[in-house]
Amino acid sequence: MPSNKEALVRYRAINRCLINNNIATKQVLISACTEAVGALVSWRTIAGDINAMRNNAQLGYMAPIENVKGEGYRYADKAYSIDQIPLQKEELTAIAFAANVLKQYSQVGLFSTFSEAVEKLSDKVELHVKQNDTTALGNIIEFEKSTTDGGSRHINALLQHIRQETTVTIEYNSFSSNSVKTHTIHPYFLKEYRNRWYMIGYHETYQSLRTLALERMIRIEPDYATAYRVSDFNVQAYYKDAVGVSITSEDPIRIIFELSPREYQYIESQPIHSSQKCISKKEKVVTVELNAILNYELQSTLLSMGSNIKIIEPLSLKDFLYKEAMKIVEYYKA
Repeated sequence: MPSNKEALVRYRAINRCLINNNIATKQVLISACTEAVGALVSWRTIAGDINAMRNNAQLGYMAPIENVKGEGYRYADKAYSIDQIPLQKEELTAIAFAANVLKQYSQVGLFSTFSEAVEKLSDKVELHVKQNDTTALGNIIEFEKSTTDGGSRHINALLQHIRQETTVTIEYNSFSSNSVKTHTIHPYFLKEYRNRWYMIGYHETYQSLRTLALERMIRIEPDYATAYRVSDFNVQAYYKDAVGVSITSEDPIRIIFELSPREYQYIESQPIHSSQKCISKKEKVVTVELNAILNYELQSTLLSMGSNIKIIEPLSLKDFLYKEAMKIVEYYKA
């Protein structure tokens, strides 16, 4: 690759001089590169650029630049331009992968503007991939999808309110109370977790930061009568001690559990929490420590590991998982 952006600017200036079968003298090339860069460029530098454009495999141009004796330089291939360099198979596959990621968000309000461009990119790249490979990318990879929009329909409006520092009134369908309530919030941040979107903001009634799920929002209206409460909210600091999106008033606690070396491989490659560390590794058991808020998401994660995990401390967590396990047993007994 070129060592700096200035080299790229010079390559493009040289290219402009040589396309359409033009012959460019040394002086023309020096003038073009000097103008493009904004500083005097020597012929020695340009000669090095021409050599790189011709021969540098990493650069990938392999430009057919020839020296016409007594006249100057030109492309031997009249149709050649560095703007038309074909992509390698690996590059096409990488772009196809990225296009498929973008397609997941093409129907989201904020990103819908780009949906047509994303579709075109995806279709064209997939076509090239299929022409060069008998296996289409769509037949060998699939991204995680949700059966609902996860509240993404509200993203655009909330982003605008956050950027414009506008307080909002939200009609909210609470799952816990099974009722519709109205909340006045100063929105600060949007976060996605497991295909669902959440908004973090300062709640007027509770006078504290709260998290609301976008999919439970019925209606969002700007509240210009309530002055926006500016904050230095820092998402990394806010979620430092948490798994998922639930924040409690409790302090993080030390959690110790045991599991088999085989099971440990899974959480070693994808830690439950950033504080996770192995404190003992034996032939048949690995002991792990976490320091985190004991919120719903962490409890659910540990519970989902079933009989593969044994809680050592705290006793309250051990008791909670035991009671949940007994409920499951009683359920199936019935």
